[in-house]
Amino acid sequence: MKKLISLFEKQQRTKVFCIGYNKTGTTSVERLLRDLGYRMPVQVEQEALVVEALFDGDFRPLKALCDKFEAFQDMPFSQGVTYAVLDSMYPESKFILTVRDSNAWFDSLVRFHLGGILKKAGLKKVEEFNEDTFKDKNIYIRKNYLYRAARRNAAIVKGDKISYEWSLIYDRAFRIAIYEARNQEIIRYFQGRRNQLLVIDIGKEKDTSKIVDFLGLPKDRISRMPHLNKSAS
Repeated sequence: MKKLISLFEKQQRTKVFCIGYNKTGTTSVERLLRDLGYRMPVQVEQEALVVEALFDGDFRPLKALCDKFEAFQDMPFSQGVTYAVLDSMYPESKFILTVRDSNAWFDSLVRFHLGGILKKAGLKKVEEFNEDTFKDKNIYIRKNYLYRAARRNAAIVKGDKISYEWSLIYDRAFRIAIYEARNQEIIRYFQGRRNQLLVIDIGKEKDTSKIVDFLGLPKDRISRMPHLNKSAS
C-alpha cells in the first residue's frame, strides 16, 4: 500500500496537460483529473492571467501558473502550439489529446457558442457574426477579450502579410481544416514518445482505464468515464 501511495504522490508532481480543442471532452477530463487528486487552476482565473500574455509572446505568466498546479485544460492549453512551449518548459510531462469526429466537434462548438457568448452578444445565428460582434464589449473576462480571441481565429496569412477574414470564424470547412491539422501536428510532434502522448476519444470510452494506465496510476483508480458539459442538439 505504501508503495502505491508513493507512486501516486510522485505522479501528482508530473505535469499533465489536456491539449485537445474545446468541445472534445476537456471538461470531462478535468473532472477525472480532479477526482484523481490533481491540483488544477480555476478556469476563468487561468484565462485572465495567461491567455493574452501568451499569445503576445510573453511566456512568464504561463510558467508562473504551471509551477503552482499539476494538471491543466482548456484555454490556452487547447490552442495553437502551446503544447510545444509546455514540452520545453516541463520535459517528461504527460499530454492528453482529446479528439472526436470533426463534424460533430464543429456542430458542438457552434451550439455551445450560440447558447453562450453569441447569445450574450445578441446573435441568434452564426451567419450574423462579424467583426463588430465582440468589439469593444465586455462579455467574458474583460473588454475585447473575445474580440482578440476571434481575431486570432480569423487571421489569414497571404504572402508576408496577415489579413482577417471574419466570415471564416464559423465556416465549417475552414475551422475543421484547422482542427484536423493541429491534431495531426501534435501527433507528429510526439512521434516516438508514446509514453508522453495519449490520443483519446472519450465519447467512445466507458471507463477511465486508458487515462489511468497512461498516468501510471494503480488500477483501483479506474472509474466510469464522466461525460460533462454536453451541448444539446
